[in-house]
Amino acid sequence: MLSRFSRLEQSRWPVLWVIGLFLAQAIPATIIRASNLEEGTVLAIARGAVEDGHWLTPFVYGERFVERPVLLSWITAFFGELTGGVTLWSLRIPHLCFFLAGTLLIYNLLRSVTGKSAAIFGALCWISMPVVAPKFINAEPDIVLATLLFAAFCVWWQGTADKSMTFGRWLCVSILIALAGLTKGPQPVAYFTLGVGAYILLKQRDQIPAFIAANLCSGLIIGGWYAIIYHPSDMETWEAHSRLSHTTNGLATILGHLDFVKSLAIEFLPGSILIAPAVLIAVRRWRNTRNDLNTRNDLLLAAILYSVACTLVLLFWPGKVAARYAMPGTMTLAVICGLMFESWRHSHPKVIASALVVTYLIFSALLVRGWVAMPFWPHLFQESRIAGTAISSVIQQHPGPLYVIGSSTERNMLVYVPSRIRAMTLDDLARLQTDSIAVLLPEERQALARQAPTLQLIDRADLARKPYSVVEILPNGSR
Repeated sequence: MLSRFSRLEQSRWPVLWVIGLFLAQAIPATIIRASNLEEGTVLAIARGAVEDGHWLTPFVYGERFVERPVLLSWITAFFGELTGGVTLWSLRIPHLCFFLAGTLLIYNLLRSVTGKSAAIFGALCWISMPVVAPKFINAEPDIVLATLLFAAFCVWWQGTADKSMTFGRWLCVSILIALAGLTKGPQPVAYFTLGVGAYILLKQRDQIPAFIAANLCSGLIIGGWYAIIYHPSDMETWEAHSRLSHTTNGLATILGHLDFVKSLAIEFLPGSILIAPAVLIAVRRWRNTRNDLNTRNDLLLAAILYSVACTLVLLFWPGKVAARYAMPGTMTLAVICGLMFESWRHSHPKVIASALVVTYLIFSALLVRGWVAMPFWPHLFQESRIAGTAISSVIQQHPGPLYVIGSSTERNMLVYVPSRIRAMTLDDLARLQTDSIAVLLPEERQALARQAPTLQLIDRADLARKPYSVVEILPNGSR
């Protein structure tokens, strides 16, 4: 198996292998899978920008959403403006472009210091990691964040390797870091700051002033957004989003972080197989040749520091953490996989073969999901689309805005409702003076009936496999 994969060295157009492997996972899964997880929120914010003009301060169906900047929603809104409306594809097309760009960045960086097969292996490892692969059917900000930070790493590394870290390169690095911070807030930017900063302290101390300046400039841009939209009540929201207000202690902390380590070991496969020997190799080479220049060795050290430094901070973070918070470290972990493939495929073939087997197994399972399970049982992956279509059919018969109860309503099904949507409280619904349509949970419907007994509530549709009902609300018990 390893020898066959190594034959990719003879490939005339190796980059086409990378693109082909990417498309094999993206199609048809991306087409079939309905909106899920955070996609509904990203699209709701984009609709708020396009429909209501809330570009700088995000709103979700009329409710302020300021826990973090929302670059992906802004991109989605801009794309929707160009294409005539915000839809799921307004989100997924830009997201897939970032995803493919990240894959090609990994390949190109490895290709500068390794052979073709190692570069392809690195790219394949990334798109096969269990923490990364779901993003083919789930367009969340994590991929955009990871790609922007890794692009900054690539710009910095190429300049460092070529001894040409000019003002223009540092400016580009600063802009990319700022954009990453505008994607999910300032904390994930620490992957670049801590990882690259550690390498600079070890190997490139002449870069310290420019490095500090680049980070300060990007910090001003990120902090500027928070300053512009600031309201005194936002501090509590920001603390909660940063996992600072709900900390754990004692046994709960230990168990939570053990679970985090277990998740990293599983969800970062095949990288978790190769990271330990890579660290040992990097430490030994750094001790023996700390003053010598070797591009491949130095890249391995830089990639390890980038992947590990901030992940260690997460490991000891006092609040609850999840493996996806370490998403930025997956791209340099894929680079490590490619470098290890190049170094060990002849000297330690069993280790590399085991990583390759795991990669094949994960990739094959994903192919079965995308090319067998989804096409033959599409209804299992389209719950939100089915529910949204049912809501839309009711709205067509009763034109007007659709009312939902804030965060209790699942936003993914609302992606398929083209009419105007507004979030309200039960008190607001009880004061309505016109016929209205709302999506309510059973307990919300019961609470509304108790709170406003004069309202007539008529169930117009039950949403299959969803606990919601589409309810027509008639004030004063009559039409």
